Amino acid sequence: MDVTEARRLAWMVAAETMRRLDGDSGGGGRFDGHEAALGVALRETLHEALLGQWSRVDGRPLGELCGRLEWTIDEFDALGHHLLTVVLTHRLGPEALVRVGAMLTRARRCLAQPPPPEARPTRRNGYVRNDASHRYAVPPAHLPLPPNWRCSGCAAEWPCPTKQSQLLVEFGGTTAGLAVYLGTCLVAAAQDLPAMTVPQARARFLGWLPRRRY
Repeated sequence: MDVTEARRLAWMVAAETMRRLDGDSGGGGRFDGHEAALGVALRETLHEALLGQWSRVDGRPLGELCGRLEWTIDEFDALGHHLLTVVLTHRLGPEALVRVGAMLTRARRCLAQPPPPEARPTRRNGYVRNDASHRYAVPPAHLPLPPNWRCSGCAAEWPCPTKQSQLLVEFGGTTAGLAVYLGTCLVAAAQDLPAMTVPQARARFLGWLPRRRY
């Protein structure tokens, strides 16, 4: 892929990702007033990833920007989910998916971890806020959390049963696109979880897929 084509695709993918994120009930509005900065960070990082320049694709500018915007890990994972979905839609190939996924993993490490429970904000009357209403105001997004690859919504091994059902709906059943997406996740998880055997990885990421009828 030449520089011009990579730049064009980076613009398209970044714009579509931001549109999807803005329409997401769990992520919309978090970049209000910072659209330009987020767009630049996405485009530049995507451009380097599409060109295959591993030494320059560290994801740090994107991670640091999201940190300044005080995004939570879940909100960043929502961005990653939409970004990978758009990359898959444009059929840029498994290598591009792997590079973008690696970039997101590196950027995610730049974000500050959530504060411990005792540091949670309190109400003005001194009582600790009951966060049950906040926790369930938006349904949990069942997204992968590297490096242990647990689910952000239920802490089960990802993809959890809920996410498996969601993926089948999102991709329209057992499609080649879904297999590529899961295969990319498998490769990344295998690097993070060296104790996971090949049969275990295959069963976890691909073994649950319903067999297609021809």
